[in-house]
Amino acid sequence: MEKNTPMSCPPVRVLVLATHPIQYQAPLWRLLSTQPGFELLACFGTDMSVRGYKDREFGVSLAWDTPLLEGYNSVFLSKDPRIQQVNFSSPTASGIRDHIIKFKPDVAVMTAYFSRFHLESWWTLRRMGIPIVMRHEASDVAHARKGWKAQLRDFMLRRFYARIDQFAYIGVEARRHLARLGVTDSRLIVSPYCVDSAFVGEQVKIWAERRASLRLELGIGANELALVFSGKLISKKNPLLIARALAALNEAGHSDIVNRIHVIVAGDGELRAEAEAQFTHLLGNRAHILGFLNQREMGRAYACGDCLVLPSGKGTGETWGLVVNEAMQYGLPCMVSDGVGCHSDLIVEGETGWVFASNDGAGLALALRQWAETSDSNRLRIRANVEAKVRSVSIEAAAEGLTMAIRRAANNAHLKK
Repeated sequence: MEKNTPMSCPPVRVLVLATHPIQYQAPLWRLLSTQPGFELLACFGTDMSVRGYKDREFGVSLAWDTPLLEGYNSVFLSKDPRIQQVNFSSPTASGIRDHIIKFKPDVAVMTAYFSRFHLESWWTLRRMGIPIVMRHEASDVAHARKGWKAQLRDFMLRRFYARIDQFAYIGVEARRHLARLGVTDSRLIVSPYCVDSAFVGEQVKIWAERRASLRLELGIGANELALVFSGKLISKKNPLLIARALAALNEAGHSDIVNRIHVIVAGDGELRAEAEAQFTHLLGNRAHILGFLNQREMGRAYACGDCLVLPSGKGTGETWGLVVNEAMQYGLPCMVSDGVGCHSDLIVEGETGWVFASNDGAGLALALRQWAETSDSNRLRIRANVEAKVRSVSIEAAAEGLTMAIRRAANNAHLKK
């Protein structure tokens, strides 16, 4: 293993490039800033997530209730209040060269490649001879491309990836994607995709002791089972598949199972009215639509739950599904479609959850039936498996992998001089 100590490694100046501060990434930048011999600066294209913005898919105005900038140094290329969302053309990387000249980074970390901000940043870094480490949501299953479009994408990515020094890949699907496009093992180090596991752990302690009272408030009986859906109520997430699966159970003569099930929805979006109507039709007062919950309120849903369901469609862009990480820290097994990127890393069939085919209501119904018929002793065993599995994708593991990739990129650059 590559060591990460001041004795064996020279100080490294690390420039992080991202369109905006993201609640799942900020803890990683904080932890990297504490690494011996590191000096880190995060350069963001816009401050929209800090000042608050209108989330188009959630359909609500929001500002995250966890710190996005504490514990590490950062600068913004733009604080234009007119920027309310990130897309291909906005924000830009205008002014990035001046910050690079001033900071003099040894290595840059990029988190994506598909927008003008990232492409302009990449081009500037390449021209200035700065090594690049990429930690991004790479996947072949998350996007549906065929024919000449797929071939063109592969051709462009092969050329692009050849000009990245190291990859801190997030999981199994990412590694498969990168290897298929010519990235060799010498440029691959795992940095598992994660939430702020320390923060979520504290939230688990706060909310777990309230489980009984929270379930009582919702009318969830001791022998009843609560499914949790957490996320945006949009087509990509496919929340209505849960209703289809419940209806399929009824039609197959398993109404006894459906009559024991509550559905807790923590989210908002364009499908909210339809989801509420369908779940209420099937479950009556056992349908609980909580709306958008911020980070410090999410425990309200998870603590009540017995299982998470994430039925995102294959090819719709669900590169990972970080709500699975969150739910597993609460000890919840997870039912996910094969379109959810983390299924290869976190879901062991019948041990930490179940995987069903994308958009397959009957497949989800079968998983629900298997879960409902699981004995109490097996539930305890599954919970222990879930908690053990999620410990492997901690923020510490992510920081260790990314640190090694940065060190390797810096060392290789030094040897070339």
